[in-house]
Amino acid sequence: MHSSGKQFQPSPSCVLLLLPLLFVLAASIAGDGNASNASSGLGHSRSKRLAIFNGQGTNKLVGGLAFPIKQTDTVQSVWGFVNYQAQYVPSPIPIYWWSFWNTSAFVSTAREWRQGIHSRVAQDVTRVWLYDVVETGLERFADRNAGACLLKSICEISQRPFMHNHIFGEILNAVLVPSLDNVPEKYLHARNAGKAGANCRKTYSDCSKELWHKLMQMARITI
Repeated sequence: MHSSGKQFQPSPSCVLLLLPLLFVLAASIAGDGNASNASSGLGHSRSKRLAIFNGQGTNKLVGGLAFPIKQTDTVQSVWGFVNYQAQYVPSPIPIYWWSFWNTSAFVSTAREWRQGIHSRVAQDVTRVWLYDVVETGLERFADRNAGACLLKSICEISQRPFMHNHIFGEILNAVLVPSLDNVPEKYLHARNAGKAGANCRKTYSDCSKELWHKLMQMARITI
């Protein structure tokens, strides 16, 4: 039997438009097949990826009450609002519900958590090597107590980092101030003293004024 309707014959322009779409579909199907085969052939042995945010976040709880105020004019409307907001900084240590009844268990859990974090942080060998090079260079340039000037620099930059400077100021902020507790204690003390607002000049009075003046001149020329 023959159909009485007219058969559809695509024009050459329609064929030219459909060919790229067919190529795209074929490439996508082939890519999905290769990806599925590759994923099926590989074992799921990749370690888990974790992202830890250690910023100064704030949790907020906001509660409010809105109520209308009656007016003689029916077109206009007046509303009253009462808003209560509470905010707090989340604790970096996980708090469990049983900690409220067992204080000793909470303290031991927090201590173990801190020890686990510190044990996983490897020592920053590159930063320690850089500190040793700077201390050795300052001692050869000045005297044996020149290493105190490095500690004073860490204290000063931790307290007042270079702001609105070009790339050299950012490098000094990143290199001199340790970001993790994976360097010797004397550098951590200098960093913590600066962040706490200590008097760096009195704290590290062993640094000679002549050498410190030369370092400040070099910093002004560079930065």
